[in-house]
Amino acid sequence: MKTFIQALSLLLFSALFVFATYKLPDWLPADIYLRLDPLLGINAVFAAREIIPRAFWSLILIGATLVIGRFFCAHVCPTGASIDFLDLLFFRKKKRSGLKAEARFRKVKYFLLVLFLSAALTGLSLAFLMDPLALLTRFYTFFIYPLAITLINLVLDGLRPMFKALGWVRLSHLHYFQSVYYMSAITLLIFGGIIALNRLVPRFWCRTLCPLGAFLSLI
Repeated sequence: MKTFIQALSLLLFSALFVFATYKLPDWLPADIYLRLDPLLGINAVFAAREIIPRAFWSLILIGATLVIGRFFCAHVCPTGASIDFLDLLFFRKKKRSGLKAEARFRKVKYFLLVLFLSAALTGLSLAFLMDPLALLTRFYTFFIYPLAITLINLVLDGLRPMFKALGWVRLSHLHYFQSVYYMSAITLLIFGGIIALNRLVPRFWCRTLCPLGAFLSLI
């Protein structure tokens, strides 16, 4: 059941990213995952020093956590789901000795949480740097999306002679604009590093570095 819910959540996150430029119902905004994130919500309110209506969405996740427990990290978080699925792909057959100091490392995420909230109180917004939902959104934006456009254009280039022969004028000239982001390589390195840490301990990021996980565990 856990794997099914994770896959469903990751699929929904991906679908919302794809349809972000389309008109969606008011009850299902494309950035609903970011709105539900209490760390981003509190960070925005503290940094702006004003009430931000979108931040109230995060009360849903806070309330659910109070009633159910820290279900989000294990079952719903699309970043956690990505880490678990890629762990199965790359490290399932690897022998992992574990990390002896793992328990001490788990305190790091609480230090990061305090650091980000303290920075927000001074007007400096830093939480997005390591918030898991913001990280995955950047990975999709700066790496997955440009890669998908590149592959689509390559397929179109390969099929272009056939389109011309069939007289399909529109398809024979179809070419999607290729966005280039200077953050693509950096984003890939960061996300790749998060996955590589699984070589030490499964879900190393979630256990020791995730500030949202620290916030939800305190709740």
